[in-house]
Amino acid sequence: MAKINILEPNVFNKIAAGEVVERPASVVKELIENSIDAGAKNIEIEIVDGGISFIQVTDDGQGIESSEIRKAFLPHATSKIKDADDLENIFTLGFRGEALASIASVSQVQMISKTEDEASATFLQINGGDFVEEKQIGAPTGTQIAVKNLFFNIPVRRNFLKKPKQEENAVSEIVSRLIMANPCVAFTYICDEKIVFQSSGTGPEDALYAVYGSNVLKNLIPISGVSGETEINGFICKPNAAKPNTTYQNIVVNGRYVNSKLLSAAVGRVYEDYLMTRSYPMFLIYINLPNDEIDVNVHPNKLEVRFRNQQAIFGAINHIVDHALTEFKQQNLSIDNSRVHAETLQNYAQNQNFNSKTNINDVIFKMPQQSVGEQVAQGGSVEISEIVLESKPVSKNTNEQFFNNPIEDPVALRQQKELALDPESKPEPVFQKFLFDGFSKNFDLLSIKVVGKIFNTFILVEVEDKVYIIDQHAAHERILYDKLINALNHKEFCGQILLVPIIIETNNVEHQFLLDNISSLQEIGFEIDEFGSDSFKVSSIPRYLPNISVNNFFDEILKDMNTILNLKVKDLVVDRFAQTACKHAVKGGDDLTKEEIVNLLETLAREEPQLQCPHGRPFVVELKRYDIDKWFKRVV
Repeated sequence: MAKINILEPNVFNKIAAGEVVERPASVVKELIENSIDAGAKNIEIEIVDGGISFIQVTDDGQGIESSEIRKAFLPHATSKIKDADDLENIFTLGFRGEALASIASVSQVQMISKTEDEASATFLQINGGDFVEEKQIGAPTGTQIAVKNLFFNIPVRRNFLKKPKQEENAVSEIVSRLIMANPCVAFTYICDEKIVFQSSGTGPEDALYAVYGSNVLKNLIPISGVSGETEINGFICKPNAAKPNTTYQNIVVNGRYVNSKLLSAAVGRVYEDYLMTRSYPMFLIYINLPNDEIDVNVHPNKLEVRFRNQQAIFGAINHIVDHALTEFKQQNLSIDNSRVHAETLQNYAQNQNFNSKTNINDVIFKMPQQSVGEQVAQGGSVEISEIVLESKPVSKNTNEQFFNNPIEDPVALRQQKELALDPESKPEPVFQKFLFDGFSKNFDLLSIKVVGKIFNTFILVEVEDKVYIIDQHAAHERILYDKLINALNHKEFCGQILLVPIIIETNNVEHQFLLDNISSLQEIGFEIDEFGSDSFKVSSIPRYLPNISVNNFFDEILKDMNTILNLKVKDLVVDRFAQTACKHAVKGGDDLTKEEIVNLLETLAREEPQLQCPHGRPFVVELKRYDIDKWFKRVV
């Protein structure tokens, strides 16, 4: 039987460090929370190499007495609780007592601390859990702790750390959360000698501005309400300012930043009728309730809490957010929309020198994503620069332009809507054979006979004892899609310079994600560069995506950033290629000339494409003479 050993402090501290100190971000979180618990009003955080080489947190809190400073680094030492009864009424952020001991056991730590009543500060140095030096020095009231060379004595753990930029990203996320959770504390956050966040501690608006900037701040709706002993306040976003992911969702419970799917769902439920699929509301919600109504000792990192009455909290948040959104919508609808926007459109029409007899209601306008009414209902404002006249149909292109160079010269003349495709209205299987394998091989142009077309949508081709029914839109869509994919595979992309660069604003998580994948974007024709600490400038777009909405394209990328590790070039654009091909292909209902039909058939025979459009719908059906004879009882 194996002997049972009593572990030495230097061993079990390293084991405890695995639970408390996962990475530099864990260290930063513990140190900042200690500063907040010490009553600090000003906190400065500085890191180097993502916190791997150096972390320093300086505060103006109450400090630690000289006689107590060594105790702070002993296992299970804490000033936050005395006995088990205190666990029922926890007001502080850090309380477990392992943090400093664990951090010191896996790094080189220097602490300087002074209380208001002491004449001098105490300097303490610890290397790998061993006390090295203690002395008195001059310093202001408060505490400064520096953590160097994290995991220097545990190489295996150090090797599992990510690249400095990725670790920096994790630290930035933690700091941003703590800034918003403590809006009355002034924070300065420095990475590699560069200020990233700086707040003045004057309230939630200042905290939001420090983290997200002014554009986010101007699109917020304040919320406030009381349900029993629970007080809820904060901000939610206007529906037209939703985000592509959930990284803008922030919940603070009794001063503690937490992750809660329950509370996020309570807000999301209200927005279901306002947002498109896979768009998410941004919010910062503060919840204050009696301490005996929550359990904060659920998760080692204290990022989760358990509520005594989850249903009541869910209902309270849902009701308060719903009330705020409803009130906001009503206030905006109370404006005389018809008068305001009629004047806006009339001014635009006059600027465009329309004929004085032109009725403003007869002019067709194309709004970006939403109609005027929808934008006003959702709290948006309509600028004249956002209103663009739709292009009028132009004369029919030549066959060469139409089929051989469709992307460079989009088929603007074909404005008719594509016939609706109802998957339930397919013919009976006896009349069709999908995906005939020998179509392209047997498609000898010398032996075919174009019988005609039906509904200006389907081309009928007779070949020997068979008839092929070809969907003109789906077939042309496949051809265009394959051209784009071929250009992608052979890296034949070049950029199309934008007249005015587009600025993509991001939070720190999104910023790092795009920075990690910027080479993939440049490879396909985007000219994109960092534009400050929280945005990117897009100066050109891929030539083969001329009508792309840059903002929507990047929203799609950022929606999936939590589920993919690295962007692949094809993953970025293949879906857009399908949309582009669909938009530029001939439509169902277009009256093709004989020459255009022959041109399409020649391309199909030459390219031998898959017999499906990019969305998976077949574009050709084969009917045999024998099957037709059976319909009419010519054969039994």
